[in-house]
Amino acid sequence: MIAMMNETFYPPRPARSQGLKGISFVTLAGLTLAVLALASSMLSALNMRYEVTPEALRIRSGFSTREIPLDEVTGVWRPEALTGGVRKFGTSVPNLRTGRWRFNETGDITLYATRLETLVVVDTADGRYGVTPENPDAFTDALRSRLPAGFSPAGGSGTAAASMLIPLLLVAVAVPTTLYAVGLPSRFPQTLRYELGPDGLTIRTGFRPVQVRYADVERVEVASPKGYPIRIYGTAVGSLLWGKFRWPDAGPNLYLYCTRMKPLVLLRLRDDRTIGITPEEDERFVAELRKRMG
Repeated sequence: MIAMMNETFYPPRPARSQGLKGISFVTLAGLTLAVLALASSMLSALNMRYEVTPEALRIRSGFSTREIPLDEVTGVWRPEALTGGVRKFGTSVPNLRTGRWRFNETGDITLYATRLETLVVVDTADGRYGVTPENPDAFTDALRSRLPAGFSPAGGSGTAAASMLIPLLLVAVAVPTTLYAVGLPSRFPQTLRYELGPDGLTIRTGFRPVQVRYADVERVEVASPKGYPIRIYGTAVGSLLWGKFRWPDAGPNLYLYCTRMKPLVLLRLRDDRTIGITPEEDERFVAELRKRMG
């Protein structure tokens, strides 16, 4: 018996899809914002400090410094308790709370805080601010007397920075994973190919090859199923279809590795799976596959 040589078939080029570009842009923009927010929070945990001068209260947090003129301060007080805390935006991790918040006792307040049990509320004509100096009584006295002094946040910057390690680790894992996932759909049509070997079909996806033995194929045909596929998992952007789908007219347990919607080469397998592929020379592919199936 003469052994058949491997033969490779390639898919047609996918139709251009603005959806893929849009998804990539939105994903990367969101990822960039998340990284910047984490960097700002991490820096806040490391450099937060409160400085009192005769003219102003300076709050350093992250990339910014807030300066509150003492002439605009209308009140300095400490709440006995804090209940009903709701974050509107900002950071909320153990020992670090920044951004816009709301409590039952304070109403809307902008926090530059670590441990809220030392919270000092500073009221001004245009807003309310919350800080958590390590020594709240000394801070309050310095503010009222306008004596120059510097104060670290309660618990110190090291405690707040340690609270950021878990979010930092999560982002460190999420960034390369997201970049890989975003780039995968664009790489898929460039790496996709269908190889007919001595014993079976190999679908090269650029990730993990899909192996189909000729002995497992019940029948193969070129078809244009009615309706449209519904993605269960995988990629479905424009004419790029990769993963598991529901498409009753195409067959049960459908897996697609395609760069166009129709026509498809459908392989019905003996284990009740259906595989859909799109070799550009679909009729010749089917004829060659049938020949190898015997």
